[in-house]
Amino acid sequence: MSVLVVGVLLIASMTAVGTALTVADFRALAARRLVLAGAVAVNVLLVPGLAVAACTVAGLAPAATLGIVLAAAAPGGGTGALLTLHARGDLALAAALQGVLAPLGLLSAPLWAQLSGHDVVPSGWAGAGLVVGGLAAQVAPLGLGMWLRQRNPDRAVRVHRVARRVADVLLAGLVVYFVVTAGGQLPALGWPPIAVAVLLVGVCLSVTAVGGLGSPAGRRAVGMTSAVRNLSLALFFAAPAGAGVVVALLAYGLVMYVLSVPVAVRLGRTATA
Repeated sequence: MSVLVVGVLLIASMTAVGTALTVADFRALAARRLVLAGAVAVNVLLVPGLAVAACTVAGLAPAATLGIVLAAAAPGGGTGALLTLHARGDLALAAALQGVLAPLGLLSAPLWAQLSGHDVVPSGWAGAGLVVGGLAAQVAPLGLGMWLRQRNPDRAVRVHRVARRVADVLLAGLVVYFVVTAGGQLPALGWPPIAVAVLLVGVCLSVTAVGGLGSPAGRRAVGMTSAVRNLSLALFFAAPAGAGVVVALLAYGLVMYVLSVPVAVRLGRTATA
């Protein structure tokens, strides 16, 4: 059931994003190649590298280390663009980043797990299918939403409102799921892994204030897409490694949403003002 909810959330999110975008928005990305490259470096190098270092310094147990490293090394989470929408960030940049980062996670997650001293199940066809399916769930509704906005702007506005409300409700449900699933197990997990997760998510969100990553809207897009990791892909690698790894990963997801959602809302209100 959770897989179905995540899939519908991804489709609703990208439909809401697509109905708010135009082709011109994507064409403008050609002038911001350095911003894209910087965002990829943050997601694929900085965040997972910091995760490995922080877990080592904190002396975390092997299971907790693997769960956190897998989450940190799996970029391109499907709700990054939705939070960018709430933060009034650059939607075209967020959508492009999700499309680039999702397949990179298939290589990044097992590689960083290996560098942290842990072997995970090779990706194989199941992992490739997961990434391809995730990309299809992003690209198809995104393209249809953009097409609808070009052909019938009034209808696109109505679809945008419905899709955004559906995505918001499902996102709230997903947060509740993480609270119920991981919240009761936090005492057994211990607070050091939670502190490391807070550090990593905080670093990602701090990107919104880094002046070298372009306009404020661009920084909000990079910050939101960096903060939201691809937990579905991370769980693919974590599940065979044991329950302790999964609990640590779910705890990361709880911290991720508890911190990211209020920041996105706050940034959106500030941008509006």
